[in-house]
Amino acid sequence: MDFDWGTFLTAHASAIFALTGALGGGVLSFIGALLLKKREFHLSVSGKLLDRRIAAHERVIALATEMRVMVALGGFSSSGEVRRAPQVMISRDTFDDWFTRFTQLSLEGTSWLSTAAKREVNFAQDYLITLHLYLEQIPSDRFLGLGEVIRQDFVGLSSSLEKAAFGFFQSGVRKLKPDSLEKWHKYKRKETERRLASTLLLTNQGAFVQAQSDANAL
Repeated sequence: MDFDWGTFLTAHASAIFALTGALGGGVLSFIGALLLKKREFHLSVSGKLLDRRIAAHERVIALATEMRVMVALGGFSSSGEVRRAPQVMISRDTFDDWFTRFTQLSLEGTSWLSTAAKREVNFAQDYLITLHLYLEQIPSDRFLGLGEVIRQDFVGLSSSLEKAAFGFFQSGVRKLKPDSLEKWHKYKRKETERRLASTLLLTNQGAFVQAQSDANAL
């Protein structure tokens, strides 16, 4: 005799529904737990990446702040301003140590910087490398005087670095993914050359040449 499935299902409907509900609930609970774990892992990784990005941009802001620290030279300039020069140019050793520190700290977090901050950091490095070359044959005791000549360059670079870094906190911090590494990390060559050409460092090359000539004459 054939088994009567209809009668069986009718007789055991409540048990079958209870079993089906239990199995379905178990499957849903498992899937929910799996999705929750996946989300927790994603948030954990994203949090660590965000911490690195924040730290990298905070370093840029710290370096920018250091560039704005000035030392008074005494007296007033021809324009009536208090004579000042960047503190990092007190001497050759001070400048070399700070230049090395700037390079190391900015390179540590380069991969985590926004594209805008990365390009600004690279431009600042181009400027400082050029300045370093100009200072090679100049006595340490002439650094502050030349620092007065290019003081506004440091102020401008500091402002640009700070603005680029703060741009990340204003909008980029909401992005869970860092900017693509495929984006070019420097300004186009023409843009870099144009900006360098407009700096006081390049428009006052004569002051550096004169300082070197004076040193050679001694």
